[in-house]
Amino acid sequence: MQDDLSTRDGNVVANFKKWDQQHRWPEDGDEWKGQSVVCGVPYAQWKQSLVDHLILPYVGEGMHAIEIAPGHGRWTEFLGARAAKLTLVDLSPACLAHCRARFPDRDLELFQSRGSNLPDHDRAIDVVWSFDAFVHMHPDVVREYIREIARVLKPGGRAVIHHAGIEDLAAHKQKDHEGWRSAVNAALVRDFASEAGLSVEAQLTIWDEANRIGVPRFGDKVSVLGKP
Repeated sequence: MQDDLSTRDGNVVANFKKWDQQHRWPEDGDEWKGQSVVCGVPYAQWKQSLVDHLILPYVGEGMHAIEIAPGHGRWTEFLGARAAKLTLVDLSPACLAHCRARFPDRDLELFQSRGSNLPDHDRAIDVVWSFDAFVHMHPDVVREYIREIARVLKPGGRAVIHHAGIEDLAAHKQKDHEGWRSAVNAALVRDFASEAGLSVEAQLTIWDEANRIGVPRFGDKVSVLGKP
């Protein structure tokens, strides 16, 4: 199977190769400082702001959370400190193994995805969380994951998903984009959420208006979805 980013299966193959085999993870994910640069704040301030606005309000003590595509655990550290149980879902066995070794004392469940599937936790999950992963996923993969999110969330559960915000979807070519962003935007995510029976509680580029902190690089969005 070829890793053609314009197709669903090719995109899955390309993401597997890139994050499991090619990327060296020199700072366990903290090498991605570009959003903080665009926001004009130190990376440590940007990172803490994300934790304060996108993790602490949604991931409570005693919860069962799923993190999709944790990589080397840049956000797993904070999610695992809050949730009673954390399920890590990733295409990459190397990333899952790294997280297991990095967080030996955390109650982690590891699940290797085939590309868009979640484990069999129907209506059992309090929150699904993902950052810097959906931005690279083909629209069909995003759609399938959102359907899976709807399946696993408890009533009243939420998903916090960072994704691309491409304006002209028809003309977009992921392979030519500086940030390797896929042809996804806020409107498409709203459509996928509605299709899956989820509500859209918020779609943000900036989460800290006072300090102008968020994900403005490449026009990204963070969508907060709710399960009625």
